[in-house]
Amino acid sequence: MKIFFKFLIILLLIINGKEFAQDINKFVGTVGNQKISEREFKIRYELVPHLSRDQFSEDSSKQDLLYSIIAEKLLALEANSLGYDTTEYFKNAMQQIRDLYVRDALYKRKVDSQVKISQSDIQKALDRYSQSLEVKIISTRDSSTIFSYYNALKNGAPFDSIEKISDPIEFDSNKAPMKITYGQMQDDYVEDTLYNLNIGSYSSPVKAEGSWFIFKLVGKSNRPSANANNPNYDKTVLSTIRMRKSRIIGVKFLENFYKNKKAEVDSTLFITLAEKISSVLSNKKMNHDYGREGLLYLDEGNILKIINELGTGSNADLVHIEKNPIKVKEYLFSLIEYPFLIKDPTFQNVAYELMASINKYIQYKFLAEEGFKEGLQNIPEVKEDINIWKDDYLAKMLKNTFRDSVSVSDEELKNYYMTNNDYEKVDILEILNSDLQVIETVFNELKAGKDFRALASEYTQRSWTKNRGGEFGYFPTSSFGEIGRIASRLKLNQIYGPIKTDSGYSVIKLIGKKIDSTKTDEDFDSVKTQLKYDLLGKKFDQKFYKYIAGLADKYHFSVNEKVFQSIKVTSIPMFTYRNIGFGGRIAAVPYLGQWYEWLNYYNNKTNVVP
Repeated sequence: MKIFFKFLIILLLIINGKEFAQDINKFVGTVGNQKISEREFKIRYELVPHLSRDQFSEDSSKQDLLYSIIAEKLLALEANSLGYDTTEYFKNAMQQIRDLYVRDALYKRKVDSQVKISQSDIQKALDRYSQSLEVKIISTRDSSTIFSYYNALKNGAPFDSIEKISDPIEFDSNKAPMKITYGQMQDDYVEDTLYNLNIGSYSSPVKAEGSWFIFKLVGKSNRPSANANNPNYDKTVLSTIRMRKSRIIGVKFLENFYKNKKAEVDSTLFITLAEKISSVLSNKKMNHDYGREGLLYLDEGNILKIINELGTGSNADLVHIEKNPIKVKEYLFSLIEYPFLIKDPTFQNVAYELMASINKYIQYKFLAEEGFKEGLQNIPEVKEDINIWKDDYLAKMLKNTFRDSVSVSDEELKNYYMTNNDYEKVDILEILNSDLQVIETVFNELKAGKDFRALASEYTQRSWTKNRGGEFGYFPTSSFGEIGRIASRLKLNQIYGPIKTDSGYSVIKLIGKKIDSTKTDEDFDSVKTQLKYDLLGKKFDQKFYKYIAGLADKYHFSVNEKVFQSIKVTSIPMFTYRNIGFGGRIAAVPYLGQWYEWLNYYNNKTNVVP
């Protein structure tokens, strides 16, 4: 038996990241046969946070990032020579990345490039931007109910009396009127309805996102006018116009594109997969192992475990598509990029959500195939973006092989503790959250001037600091792993993040630093475990950086100082997603560790060529 999917139109997303005009053909440096373009350096500097010797020195920050990128390229070259690029994990992971960027390029060609914005479009948007509306809302998910409410209003029933008995959807109807501003409503028709109301009048029933609404306009207020000198002008007005026009063009494109597309899902494999996912997630629920957004999800380890359990069955065709069937393994690997999130892990619920997930992936696959047919994988920017991720995967795969190559004895640990006379302690504020989207919101609100403590009280998931505005209190820098290590290198009031931890993603602010020379056996016992991680880290770094220095001798590198010095960057902490055309998103660029210290070993020639 086969399961047939009817294609649903995918919600369109546009690229809302920063555009970079740098020349892809201007090179900051070379590593072996690879080039580091001005564009790659700039996006990696500005779109993810990076730690350097002196965050307040642009020259130091730029140099440290450049040599971290060079380290990544050296590791990628070596990993490639060792055959890491032929591993199943790498090939499947890179297939997802290639499909994603090619699909995005197709969106730009078929949708985004077709958007035309007229002066009248801009003026209409400016007029609406300058006003905020206060509305009361009657809502329900049932069409017959909404029209009965509407008839009651026409017969003289007070709006407030019906509002109180209607079903509140995503807001509390008993609270003050809801404030609406330009761009807030996703549906153009809903916004047109609102802005065409007179104060005191109400709308006819409006359907949006599966529910029904009647709006009553109860007030208007003026906002600062939008103009070309207002920073919100470009971000709010033009991007909203473009998004809405893109949606109209995109829906028409997709309706035509999917018209003759067919796909069949193997029901036996589907049920097997649903059972395995349900089993894994039920076990995670039993152990209170929740992840993103407080939901259960399949992490990379879960996905690889399911693939191993399926054995040769993971190579079977889950989705039958002419010429390019989707194998079970391919779909499971896609869940690394498109997470499977769920609240209820019962088989029935998992099967329902799995069907929707596979349906979405089939649509993405058709779009990617169309992009490949048009040769979009050969666009220079697409090739470079894919290669950035390729080098990231290869470098980190090779780095991971070092993990078990260092050890620390108890004697070494005690000597390390006693010979470090200055016992540094720090105090930090922290926002810990398992959802990267929340971390992105935190950075945006920090840039807008929001107080770190207030944001920590709202967003942090670390229970023992939540009521203290995220404050830890003084602790040894050898504690809390990477958090302590990074805190020791920050300046007072400096913010850094996100730091990947076992519990999620951490953003920290250093608020205190002091030296304590007092050492006791009790102190040693209290920090022994964390101190071991610290010493292991130091030994690992020494071995790792010497290895990179050896690779520099093997493959060679150079820096174009003229181009490098000419690059202008914005030194603002940022973590940015790149929204992908036709749906989905990815980190704007891969997160890169502070790998610049290999240069010290290289300059001192203490390395051994691998």
